[in-house]
Amino acid sequence: MADAVSSTHKRKASSPEAEAPNTSSSSSEKHDSKKARKDPAEKQHAEDCEDPDCEGCAEGEIVLQFDTKPSAVELFQMAREEVSKGEGAGAVGSLSRMAKALFDKAIEEFEILEKAEAHIEVNDGTEVGGKVLETRVQHAACVVAVGNAVPSTEMLQEGARMFEELVRRTDGEDGNVLLGLGIAQISQARDQRNKAMKAMMVLADDEDEEPSEEQRDAAVLVGKAELALVNQGLESFGNGLKLLRAKPESAFAQESIRAAQELEEYGVSLDLKVNHDLAAKVFDRAIQHLEDAQKANAALIDSNPDVLSIYGSCLHSKARLVDNQSQGDDNPAKAYVEKAIELLVKAEELQDEDGDAKTLEALGQAYLMSTGFIVDEDTMMERFDAATEKLSRALDLDPSKFGKGVWLSCQRMLHVL
Repeated sequence: MADAVSSTHKRKASSPEAEAPNTSSSSSEKHDSKKARKDPAEKQHAEDCEDPDCEGCAEGEIVLQFDTKPSAVELFQMAREEVSKGEGAGAVGSLSRMAKALFDKAIEEFEILEKAEAHIEVNDGTEVGGKVLETRVQHAACVVAVGNAVPSTEMLQEGARMFEELVRRTDGEDGNVLLGLGIAQISQARDQRNKAMKAMMVLADDEDEEPSEEQRDAAVLVGKAELALVNQGLESFGNGLKLLRAKPESAFAQESIRAAQELEEYGVSLDLKVNHDLAAKVFDRAIQHLEDAQKANAALIDSNPDVLSIYGSCLHSKARLVDNQSQGDDNPAKAYVEKAIELLVKAEELQDEDGDAKTLEALGQAYLMSTGFIVDEDTMMERFDAATEKLSRALDLDPSKFGKGVWLSCQRMLHVL
């Protein structure tokens, strides 16, 4: 996508995740929009606004205006473009007020469309029915996206319910619907994982002494409800991708990458020791999806630094899961970590000059792990030096992205080196 909506609160855009359908031009190229104050004579600002070009961003003051009215799907695109900026003044949770306004407007338009098309059967095999189904899929995906961005457990549950209804109405024979359901299910599992981690942090803060290892393990252990959601998501991804693979004109490779991305994001939130078997299942499936995507369309992976970074992260996590502490080629982790390094180095080369903190952190950790398989002292020290450099850059770029525990462990490692 090109630039997102232009507004008086100026910011630059980046490409969103592949949630909305591909179009020949971006939403902003078709629709010029701006944010206006209800009372333009006054300029009020949110307390956290630091944008010198902002002409008023107080909460509740956003009005969306367009030269030409965008569709619900185009509004959804614009909202995701706004979210992809990842930062900025005037945030509601992790969601900027501009993104929230766009999401709200998109959902409003989707609901209007759904009422107008309520008489049309989405599974009738006609072109009209196909277009209605595509709109319903985008509506449900929009609700899930809001649930992830806010975050909101209720929105994630509603999005999952909407996809489940579409699965019933399509007799479970539409790959895109099943992929959407899988994303909703994994998103719900990730929401439960985030709540569990917050509960563990509360436990640590409330205790006079640091929690015991048994208490920490109990806090990070995946429960039955979360495990059920993960297994359901894996099943939905598998069935959906099987259907898409059978269609020559489908977006099988792109959807395989999306599934892998969701699984990687969930997998890295797991404690690999306590949840070893589940983590192994999640990363094995993510790696399989990426391998399938590469076979179907290698260019989608080889030219995309974000996908290469996800692939490398999955392989590094797999290496940690199979590591048996043996040296050299006797350790099955060696092949995984070397492949991870290869992909992460390529990802870094394709990124801009500053690099990406997540990629650099994963590469630094992979370099560090690889030293356990190296006998030659000079080569080992080269890897230590490389690990130091990558982790230092990652921490300089954005230490907050990794969480307090990872940040402290990296700092300790750098101090030792």
